[in-house]
Amino acid sequence: MTLHGGRNRSGLRRRTGEALTAVLTVALVFSFSGCSLAPDTGETSSSPTTSSADSGNAAIFTPSDGITLSQHTPLNKWTAFVSELTASLQNQHMKKSSITAKSFDNLDDQSQAVQDYVVSHIASSASSASSSGGSTTGAGSSQTTDADSAKNHTIIVAPVTDTTDSQRQYGDYFGSHITEKASASASSSSPSTTESPSGASSDTDSSSSSASPSTTSNNASTTRHEAIVRLRSALNLARNSGMHVVLLSSTFEGFTPDLFVPMASVAQMAQVQAKQLVSKLELDKTSKENPKQIEVLLPSGSSTTDTADVDTFNKTAFSAIWEVLGPYFRSGAVESPSGLLDKNSSADSWKLLKFNASNEDSVKKELTARLGKQNKSASTRTRIDGILSMNDYVASEVTETLTSMGYTGSSADINPEISIAGIVDNITGKKDLKKSKAPDPSVAPSTNGDADSSASSSSQDSSSSSSSSSQQSDDTGGLNSSAWPIVTGYGAYLDNIPNIVDGQQWMTALEDRKGIGSTLAKAVAQLNTSQQVNADDSIRTETSNGISAPTLQKELLTVSASNLKSVLIDTNYVTAADAGL
Repeated sequence: MTLHGGRNRSGLRRRTGEALTAVLTVALVFSFSGCSLAPDTGETSSSPTTSSADSGNAAIFTPSDGITLSQHTPLNKWTAFVSELTASLQNQHMKKSSITAKSFDNLDDQSQAVQDYVVSHIASSASSASSSGGSTTGAGSSQTTDADSAKNHTIIVAPVTDTTDSQRQYGDYFGSHITEKASASASSSSPSTTESPSGASSDTDSSSSSASPSTTSNNASTTRHEAIVRLRSALNLARNSGMHVVLLSSTFEGFTPDLFVPMASVAQMAQVQAKQLVSKLELDKTSKENPKQIEVLLPSGSSTTDTADVDTFNKTAFSAIWEVLGPYFRSGAVESPSGLLDKNSSADSWKLLKFNASNEDSVKKELTARLGKQNKSASTRTRIDGILSMNDYVASEVTETLTSMGYTGSSADINPEISIAGIVDNITGKKDLKKSKAPDPSVAPSTNGDADSSASSSSQDSSSSSSSSSQQSDDTGGLNSSAWPIVTGYGAYLDNIPNIVDGQQWMTALEDRKGIGSTLAKAVAQLNTSQQVNADDSIRTETSNGISAPTLQKELLTVSASNLKSVLIDTNYVTAADAGL
């Protein structure tokens, strides 16, 4: 399906030529009108289009939301972010009519729109300055110039990127570093189309449906290259004219913005889950005599759609995970039932953990193989304490598979922090959730109830001895258990929220969309009024993909049943009905 009509090469060159002609026209206007930047007189310049309480203008260019056929999608979408940002900009005294917001399915259309906006604004400013003749309204008053007008403009761009199905499982805000070299995801598309993040075809020659795969790939690569060059030139022109530029989510070669907002990084998405396992399973108190059992899932696409970009994603994600969990595997405090990770594993072991997660059956097949169910009788189950699923799509299939395999209970049964029975009361504000934990034995239970078993039981507090524990002993000597493990995810899928409530999935995480929007709006107002950008302490100069710029980065929001009310419901991310209450 093509959402935009095809544009032939002559049309593309014509539009680009028209834009360049407009830029040249601006230059001619400057030279013939005699306009120049007002000298620094120590007085504050003002624009006739803004008042002292007005924070200028903003133009927002984002990708379109991915096509959504159900609620099985991450909570944060671009449309939701733009809505939050627009409201926050108005709270910073920016007029609604001064805010432009557009979304695009491909980088080609987006770059053309950005270029048209920049050129049109510069030409309009130059024309206004020319018609005014550069005159002043009285002694000591400031001249109004195109530079004054440009200074109160900020362009906010989230470049459209090529992403695969498995990458989109993490949400619309997933970013990357865009290079002029064609991505593997573009070259691996079907012969007739090049997939955009929403699943729609990007603009190519109308005859591409009958072209060979190599021809289509070359056309897509050429169009992408032209789009990147166009976007970079337009944004550099904007900055040179005095406008400000903010990049959201992604960076690209050859351009440094006034402010970069990376949203969520791969490392953040991975580490927040690993740290939850460390905390929930109390790995710092775990002994090698009774190690915890953890599996790490790295979802990828099928062999026909997998790309080098996905491998880079998983490699980066596992490196962040291993930084947290690696010490526990090396000490023997943690093992993996599948044996894919052990004390000799390293950051390169990600290759052993990636699997095809292109559909529900593939996730079920992978987890079943990891837990060895196919080699055991129906009465036994491999003990598993934690499963790092990477995203909520995989987590939802993990919980269904665990149920079908006969695992029982909930995440609250392991080192419980909450009482599932008290969740509704907590969400309605009647009481806090609190439950004492059952201490974990330092030595695994034995098969015959001997001294080892007695010793371990004596370490348990009598008031919680009846509580469920992940170390349930059975006729296999403690090596198998039906206890429900900690299951982590990412994305806060709307249809997964009830799984958080009932403890089937322990936690999820998401970008602080509201916090980012509010802080970004303050920063834009500061840029437009020539103030130093210091909206809050989340903005600091950092280097991303070789580009050093002021960077706005918020901590991820981590959600479990114990804080779901305060993090999601009270802040209007979701309603109580969305949570299944």
